[in-house]
Amino acid sequence: MHGLIDCLRSFNSKERFFLLGQVLGNPDFTPSSSFREELGRVLGLHIPEDSLSAMDYHLDWIYASLKLAAEGHRATHIHSNAEGIIKAQQEDVDYLLAYDSGDDTHLLLIEAKAVTGWTNKQMASKVARLVQIFGNDGRIWPGVIPHLVIMSPRQPRGLKTDAWPQWIAPNGEIPWLRLSVPAGLKAVSRFDAQGKRDANGLHWKVSARRY
Repeated sequence: MHGLIDCLRSFNSKERFFLLGQVLGNPDFTPSSSFREELGRVLGLHIPEDSLSAMDYHLDWIYASLKLAAEGHRATHIHSNAEGIIKAQQEDVDYLLAYDSGDDTHLLLIEAKAVTGWTNKQMASKVARLVQIFGNDGRIWPGVIPHLVIMSPRQPRGLKTDAWPQWIAPNGEIPWLRLSVPAGLKAVSRFDAQGKRDANGLHWKVSARRY
């Protein structure tokens, strides 16, 4: 879709994006060639080096970018929200890659879990929101091809993908990449004096963290 990448870039305003880009000497968050190749293998795509790259990217921003690019409206135009797609909340994707290929724009939406597991409730909510934005066949927006990928230390078990659209879970399997997480991670929790977990407890204890 012509102009979609520019619209997406204009909403990318997370402080952590600019901070980490400057700290790491990679202000454009350019992904490594090895990651692009690994992700490309999973999706059957060739992902260019100059793809737009962003973290913690709000779903509201994605929808607004699609709307602006598709209808050619100025950013100051008043838009109807009768369908309630703009939520004015922080719901996001952990990582976004976007690039043009011919007349199409590919949007790669990545969700990650490092030390917590996937739940059907959380994923059902995220899938419902993505369907609202992209449609059940993923092709509401001509020239836009969305993809969802999940990353975690182990492939998730027990996710109920039967009702998910094909564009999200091709043949019932959501695309997955292994997320490398170091061993020996710790967590700190609050407890009461008897050693019972208590969010308001006056004691605390360290425990091992495992995915």
